[in-house]
Amino acid sequence: MSYLLIRFSSLGDVVLVSAAAASIKKASPEAEIDILTKPEYAPVLRNNPDIRDVITSFSRKKRYDYLIDIHNSLRSTLVKYCIPASKRLKYNKLSFSRRVFLFTGKRDSRLNEHVIDRYLSPVKKILPDAAFSPPGIYLKKEELKEAGELVKVKDYLAISPCAKWKTKQWLPEKYTGLLVQIIKQLKKDVVLLGMKKNRESIEKIRQGTGLLKKHVVNLAGQTDVRQLCAVIKNSSLLVSPDTAAMHIGWAVSTPVVAMFGPTVKEFGFQPVSDKVRIIEKELQCRPCSLHGSSSCRHKDRACMKRIEVGDVMKEIKSFL
Repeated sequence: MSYLLIRFSSLGDVVLVSAAAASIKKASPEAEIDILTKPEYAPVLRNNPDIRDVITSFSRKKRYDYLIDIHNSLRSTLVKYCIPASKRLKYNKLSFSRRVFLFTGKRDSRLNEHVIDRYLSPVKKILPDAAFSPPGIYLKKEELKEAGELVKVKDYLAISPCAKWKTKQWLPEKYTGLLVQIIKQLKKDVVLLGMKKNRESIEKIRQGTGLLKKHVVNLAGQTDVRQLCAVIKNSSLLVSPDTAAMHIGWAVSTPVVAMFGPTVKEFGFQPVSDKVRIIEKELQCRPCSLHGSSSCRHKDRACMKRIEVGDVMKEIKSFL
């Protein structure tokens, strides 16, 4: 049987689609699975043994037995009816239920499911035995070696300080304090990760460590997607807010310490692993957003500010 899974964005969500492919393959080893996504996210799915092909444009000539829309947007809906398929299915985003929970605190029991299980809901109509699988990113030895040469340090922790939404970001001065404690207490170097647009702000975090900055490498904007994954894979541990980097850490089996602020685990996007620790502060105003936002309605970002350097260090030390 042939399957096409559609998920255009974002990077973290595309990483999680690899879990759906793994679940299908385990339930039906003969399945041939293609994934349609945006070109910028396709590399994260390359070299995956569960996936036959990663495509970034569709053909009206290629027919599938099953087409599963794991994005469920206007765009994906239009695209799926342009691709020949014997049967088309889509996953329920529970958008209304998540918004009811967000604004009233009333929780639909279906929100107890992890998003990967929700991705599998339409799959189970075809393969009832399909079960939860973690995401996976498969890197070649030469990619890991190349990442090592890029980083130029061997025993390091990775930190991804930035997030698309400002309310998800921890305070820069706390990151600087964390770097100092990691270097002094744990005797480890640190590699800072991020996008090119964040390089300047991340460099300020590095410079804040003073003479210890020689133990900090700023790779923001210096890696492609595969290199980012390899740098995280080679690290002893990753520290990240609720962003794509967190999902990448989970997918490459690197221990992760994640900080949740405006979003909550109950939305179902949290990593599920004994290698993951999630730090969050219980506040009445949480959650305040489905994905994060550009500003805090209380103007104080208390959910992130109340996370202390000591909280993060405690979880780091639980792994090291």
